Amino acid sequence: MKNKFKMIYKFILPVLVLVFMIPVGSQARDYSPVELEDQAQAQWHINYASYLIDIGKYFEALEQYDTAIDYSPVAKTRVNAMFGKAMVLSTFLDAPEKAADLYRMVGRNYPDYSDTALYRLGFLYYQMGRYDRAKSVFRQYLHYFPTGKFKYQAEAVISSMPVEQEQKPDQKTDQKPVQKPDEKTGEKIPEKIGKEPTLRVCLSRKVSSMTVTTGSGKDQICTDDLGCGRKYKVGMSGNNLTLDGRIVTATRIKFKSKGVLKVSYGSETKTVRGIINVSIRKGKLLILNLVEIEDYLRSVVPAESYASWPAEALKAQAVAARTYAYYQKMHRTHLFYDVYADTYDQMYAGVGREDKRTDQAVKQTAGHVLLYKDKPILSQYTANSGGFTADAKAIFGAGKAYLVAHEDPASLKGKMASWSKKYSKKDIESKLKKIGISVPGISSITALEKGPSGRIVKVRIKYKSGYRDLRTRTTLGSSRVLKLPDILLRIDKNGDYYTFKGRGWGHGVGYSQWGAAELGKSKKYDHILKFYYPGSSIKQLW
Repeated sequence: MKNKFKMIYKFILPVLVLVFMIPVGSQARDYSPVELEDQAQAQWHINYASYLIDIGKYFEALEQYDTAIDYSPVAKTRVNAMFGKAMVLSTFLDAPEKAADLYRMVGRNYPDYSDTALYRLGFLYYQMGRYDRAKSVFRQYLHYFPTGKFKYQAEAVISSMPVEQEQKPDQKTDQKPVQKPDEKTGEKIPEKIGKEPTLRVCLSRKVSSMTVTTGSGKDQICTDDLGCGRKYKVGMSGNNLTLDGRIVTATRIKFKSKGVLKVSYGSETKTVRGIINVSIRKGKLLILNLVEIEDYLRSVVPAESYASWPAEALKAQAVAARTYAYYQKMHRTHLFYDVYADTYDQMYAGVGREDKRTDQAVKQTAGHVLLYKDKPILSQYTANSGGFTADAKAIFGAGKAYLVAHEDPASLKGKMASWSKKYSKKDIESKLKKIGISVPGISSITALEKGPSGRIVKVRIKYKSGYRDLRTRTTLGSSRVLKLPDILLRIDKNGDYYTFKGRGWGHGVGYSQWGAAELGKSKKYDHILKFYYPGSSIKQLW
């Protein structure tokens, strides 16, 4: 059966890739200059969403897809963005039913793409193990689209599905009872796994050479079959790895030592625990550090917080960081890494960043993971909530019950709680023009849509030729035009100048690091975590 499934995936995956292609010269009609700008923006946001998925920013990717849907005048581009959003929801955010709703929406509103939407809906149910529902949808597909472009794929998947037999009440079975999957997602509910997980931490995939030595200078480094020594240099010769200048036949090299390993690549040098695994991927060296999750946290916790913070705040950070890493490990099984070693995921500086106080926080919470309905949560955290945490649905377009808006007065006592930025009208026009948005002669910038926390999700910019409605974070926010630290703000106009007075630093969703630092002075770590992730529970999984 496994081989049969592999053949189906091989048959289907090229189709899934094709429907994501961005259209060039789609509908045969003339577009206005503003529509052409909007289409260019939409394509940029779709491409950026793909990048965000690669670095584990799943909610942020949804936000980019929603921006593309808002901007694009082209139906195919909007549909591609909706398909992308559905993929993120089902694959990375444990929300397949929300993905199913998107496929149904495409089927209702975009008849030209209803065959693809119906096929994807069936395949989604197939992936969830809901075979009766999948068969029903695929049969609908074959009924409504007897000559559709996914006809053979639908037939192949139907024929591959197991035949479910009803067991009689007195029928005995030698099979052991299996763990029941979650009815909504098809995923097994995690039990205590016992063994501490090993993470695949991506140190780099952009260099063509690296060196590895022992951290102490005394212990030997050993490879699988290439001997032992105290220093090695890895390079490339075409598609082959080289070790100390000699081509090797191995496709990957693992370096092990009784002590720590010192790795140098590009301008980076890290001393790490665990194993270094080197291979070639896309013409560059892929350098992975295979390290147990608790050792990984010994570097992450002091990098993501200050070791001088209260002990309870450090323990809360340890649990949040552990949960984030474990969540990513569970959702990146099809990729070559679990987490990146930088702020794309969580900052990992190796042994050099470790501290006794944060080591103690990691040790005292060992194996503790945040769960919601018996599943690890995506433990989003932000530098400072500005006194009010954000609702994930309002910010990113998809919510979680444990990522909601609520007052957070402790964060106002921490650093990075407030800020102010001032720009001239001409400066704003110029910065928007650089990314392809023309708004000459701005007369006003006002809030158009706010979330439950008061954050301005969309703004309306009036200018001499009309107005443009823009998503604040994805257009004016921290990563683009005005680099605003947060969107919990007020917009004031004084002559030709606009002042953005805001609170908070980051997206505002989930755990506030500076808020936790204040709460840690008087509250226990479990209180802090349940405050920022309401409805969650803490369980020791290893």
